[in-house]
Amino acid sequence: MTYHIRKGKKEDIAEIMKMVRKTVDIMKREDIDQWTDEYPLAEDFINDAENMSLYVAVDREGKVAGSITIDQAEPVEYSNSEWRKEGPAYLFHRLVVDPEVRGKGIASLLIKQTEHVARANHVFYIRTDTYSLNKKAQMLFRKNGFKQTGEIEFMGKDNPFYTFDKVLEEE
Repeated sequence: MTYHIRKGKKEDIAEIMKMVRKTVDIMKREDIDQWTDEYPLAEDFINDAENMSLYVAVDREGKVAGSITIDQAEPVEYSNSEWRKEGPAYLFHRLVVDPEVRGKGIASLLIKQTEHVARANHVFYIRTDTYSLNKKAQMLFRKNGFKQTGEIEFMGKDNPFYTFDKVLEEE
């Protein structure tokens, strides 16, 4: 099955929230409290769609298989991390893939979209974070060329979040 990326729309939110609920259930079973019933909410994705920062991976039939938010909205907590580069950066947040189709490269495809958006806007630097207990996300980021830069306290969690960045080559 091949997947392509398109801008997310409000009509996609119901499918995205189904994926989020499945992912929260998996995280609960794995004792990872990064996402909960309180975050992320449909309103977060609605705002992303309204801000034109929501992207979705869809199959040939148009079924949403994953989503990512790509923007330059940097949390204030990021100032507490050690980054490899100063200046403008693109960030990705709320990366989710339907658990039923994981392992098909969809998450990496969505992360690559961040690189496309950054390059299209002449920004050659990407930042993100993930919870220290989320080993799968950390492996995914490293597989996609991201380097861990530090850790921050974030979202009132007991465990830190790890920050990651990637410097893109200018074309």
